[in-house]
Amino acid sequence: GLDVNSESKKSKTKMTTVGTSPYRNGLRMPGYTSGTNGQYNDEYDDNAHEKMSAKHFAPQPHHVAWMSTPSVKNLPGSCDDEFSDDHVFTTVDLSMIRNAASNALTALVKKKFDSEVDVTENNCLRPLDCAAQEYAWGKMGSNALVARLKAAQNTAFNINENGPYAELWIGTHPNGMSEILLPSAGIGCDSYRSVPLVDYVQSNPEMHLGIDGITEPSKEFDLTFLFKVLSIEKVLSIQSHPDKFLAAQLHTERPHIYKDPNHKPEMAVALTDDFEALSGFRPITEIASNMLEYVEFTELVGLELRNNIIAAAEGRLYDNPKTVLKNLFRTYMEADDAMVKKQLNCLTERLLGKMQPTRLDKLLIKVAEQFPGDSGIFAPILLNYIQLKIGDAFYTGANEPHAYIQGEILECMACSDNVVRAGLTPKFKDVDTLVKMLTYKSTVPDITRGVQVDPCTVLYVPPVKDFAIEVIKVPAGTSYRLNPARSPAVILTISGSATLQQGSAHNMPVSFGKAAFMSANTSATVFTDINGPGVHLVRALSNIHL
Repeated sequence: GLDVNSESKKSKTKMTTVGTSPYRNGLRMPGYTSGTNGQYNDEYDDNAHEKMSAKHFAPQPHHVAWMSTPSVKNLPGSCDDEFSDDHVFTTVDLSMIRNAASNALTALVKKKFDSEVDVTENNCLRPLDCAAQEYAWGKMGSNALVARLKAAQNTAFNINENGPYAELWIGTHPNGMSEILLPSAGIGCDSYRSVPLVDYVQSNPEMHLGIDGITEPSKEFDLTFLFKVLSIEKVLSIQSHPDKFLAAQLHTERPHIYKDPNHKPEMAVALTDDFEALSGFRPITEIASNMLEYVEFTELVGLELRNNIIAAAEGRLYDNPKTVLKNLFRTYMEADDAMVKKQLNCLTERLLGKMQPTRLDKLLIKVAEQFPGDSGIFAPILLNYIQLKIGDAFYTGANEPHAYIQGEILECMACSDNVVRAGLTPKFKDVDTLVKMLTYKSTVPDITRGVQVDPCTVLYVPPVKDFAIEVIKVPAGTSYRLNPARSPAVILTISGSATLQQGSAHNMPVSFGKAAFMSANTSATVFTDINGPGVHLVRALSNIHL
C-alpha cells in the first residue's frame, strides 16, 4: 500500500536528521499567557523550570541522577504563582519526599534530543492489561467505552451490565496499576506472565524510561504521566488538583486522603460529540449577570457580595476582583446546609416552571436531579460551562476548579491521584483547602484541536513537561512510522486494526481496546490491511515537545 510518510519525504529531509524529533521543527507552540488565563497558571510559564531551579533547588548526592527537590522551609503553598515569593508558609521540606515521577521528569528534561536504539526481546512492545475503575458516576455496563476496552484486553473480564464503569487507567499509579504481559521462561513457550508495569519499567530505567546511566533496578524513577479513558454518565465532583508544593504538604499531613506528593495538571480530549464540563471561574461580568438572574444564589450568599461582584464587573471596585470572588466562593461553600436546601428547592421549582429554559437552566435542573440538596448544584452559576466536539481538548492547570458533566474522553495528566473536592460527591469534601488553594482567575477556557504534525498525527501539547498526547489515524493499506522518543509511551487502540512491526525483532497485532507499553528510544511501523478499516491509535508520553 501507499506509504503515508513518503508524501512529504522531500520536506522532511531536514527534519529527520539523526538526533532530532520530526515534531520539533516548524511546530509553533501556542503562546500561553502567563498570569492571565486560569488554565495556564504561572507554574507553567516558559521559564518556570529555570525559575524554580535557580530559586529553590539544592544539589543532590551524585547517585541520584537529578536535581529536583528544594530543601527550603518557606515555600509558597498555593498562590497565583507556584513560584512566587508570597509567604504562604509550607512546613514540608520537599527534599524529604521521594517522588519517582518527578525524578524521571527532571532526568528527561536534561535530554534535548531523541535517539534510537535497536529493538530486542528485552525492550519491544508488550501488551498491557489495564485497571477499570467502577466509580458511581460512570456509564452503566456495555454502554461504557471503558468496560468494552477492558473486556477487549482481558478475555476473563465479564462486564456487569448493572454496574458503572468510569475510568480505564493506563500507567503505573498504585491506585490503578496496569499489568504488563511478558513471555514465560522457556524457549518456544507460548504462555505469558503478568507483572506490575512499575516493576517492569524500574527493572532497567535506562532501557524502559530513558534515564541515562541507570541500568540496575531502581525505585527512584517512574512514568511521568498517567493516561486514562473516561465514560461519564453523571457529573463529577467540583474539584481541583494541587500544585507540587501543596501536594507535598497535603500528602505529608494526610497521606490516607492525598496519596502522593505530585501535582496533577491534566488535559481532556473529547471522544464523543456530547462531552460537557465546568472549567474555571467565568468572567466576572457573567457571574454578575448570573447573580441577577438566579436570585436564589444571591439569597444564599447575601446582597453585599452580589453588589461587590457587580461593582467589580463595572470596574468600580477598589479591591482586587480576585478577593471579592474568593469571599463569594468561601461564603457559598460554607453556607448553612438548611439554607442551601431551602434555596435549591426554590431554584428547581422556579426553573421547572419556565416555558423556555436556557442551556444553563437545563444544566442546573440536571445536576439537581443527580445530586438533590447538594450545594454544588449552584456551581455552574460561577464556573464556565463548555461543550466539546470529537477532537476538541482543553487543559486544566493546578488550583483551578472544574468538573466533567457527561461524555467520553481521553485524559492525560501528571502521575498523580490528588483531588481536592467540595461538592457533587459522596466522598470526603475538603472545603477549607479548596477555598484557599484556588487562583480565582476568571476567564474563558481555551479549547484546542491540537496540531496536525503530519498526515496521520494530531499532537496535543500542554504547557507542562509531564505529558503529551498523540492521536494517530492510519488509513487502510498504508504504513506509518511511530518515531522513537526519549520518553517511554503507552499506546491504546481506539478502533480498527493494524500490525505494529519493530524490525525483524517483533510484531504485535492490535485491534480495538488493545494497549501496549513502548520502551524509550524505540520505534515501530504501523501496517494496516488494504481490505481493513485502518486504525485509530493514541500514544501518551512525556512532553518531549516543549
